[in-house]
Amino acid sequence: MDAMKDSFYRQLCEGLGFVCIAVDRDLRIRFWNDQATEQFRRPREEMLGKSFLEILSESDRQEARRRFEQTFQNHQPHEMEIKFTRPRGGRITLVMIISPILDQHGRCVGASAGMRDISRRKQMSRALADSRRMSALGRMAGAVAHHFNNILGGMLTSIDYVLTSDSPRELRRTLRLLSQAIGRATRITHQLAAFAESENRQTEWRELNPIIETFLERIAPQARKADIRLESSIAQVTSEPFESDRLLPVLESLAQNAFDAMAKSGLLTVSMVQQGDSAVITIADTGCGIPEDMQERLFEPFFTTKGELAGGEGRNIGLGLAAVHGLVSEMGGTIHVTSQVGEGTQVEIRLPLHRSEKTGQK
Repeated sequence: MDAMKDSFYRQLCEGLGFVCIAVDRDLRIRFWNDQATEQFRRPREEMLGKSFLEILSESDRQEARRRFEQTFQNHQPHEMEIKFTRPRGGRITLVMIISPILDQHGRCVGASAGMRDISRRKQMSRALADSRRMSALGRMAGAVAHHFNNILGGMLTSIDYVLTSDSPRELRRTLRLLSQAIGRATRITHQLAAFAESENRQTEWRELNPIIETFLERIAPQARKADIRLESSIAQVTSEPFESDRLLPVLESLAQNAFDAMAKSGLLTVSMVQQGDSAVITIADTGCGIPEDMQERLFEPFFTTKGELAGGEGRNIGLGLAAVHGLVSEMGGTIHVTSQVGEGTQVEIRLPLHRSEKTGQK
């Protein structure tokens, strides 16, 4: 009966439509199915007893070893992507799910690694992301045109008015207004250029805790200068790497908004906790708060609570929270703002700790 059962499960694993490899605690290969032979072009007889890490690229081995050790320790599945170069050329991406193998006493004696080619899915995902970016770019172009028209219209009106006046005072006032309008237009173009540059630069992938540490180090001097008390409560979380050059600007932009809202003093609180499969980063201030009628428009491009583009004295006019929202979404996360006038604002960013694909990685 046991022989029949062993034969049944062996045939089941052999007939799987994806790679299935089993290893012991030393990562020595104990099972290698037909799909593994087809994928890696290496026969079962050659691979049994060899180290699993041999089939991986140098860049993936350390991370794979870490994921296997996590599985051995906590008896939970873990997932990662690996790159593989075919013998005849061509590089593909495989998703690998590492699952524990337990004996009758509940002890982990090894692990299975199931792998599937997701190259096509990643191509489609990138194509969809590009399509969404083009759609967003179209909406942004409309917003840019609208606000530049406001700025230019205001400039032309001021010029027409001063041309009919001989007052030096009015001339100086008009020149001052023109200078402010040009400054606002320049800030918008600089932000657009920076936004475009961020799409093309080489990214640095880091786990969440080091990113948060860097963020706190960067904002501490500004907090001291503004007489703002900075408090933090950062839990240690284990996450897949994130693009630090996307996440850091998001956090710094939110901190800058908080500094502006608190004027000369207050309390800025930064925290991070793990909730299920997500990390929740919260940035809270004791500033002036945001009126309820403005909260629905916070994520609109070029909307600001500190002055309109055609006038006012807002210093951070531009992409603002619209860009923050877009960057958080590209990282697979969500952002939520709660605020009450006179009591302050709290921004909550929820990011997935584990993703089958690194969003945005090319």
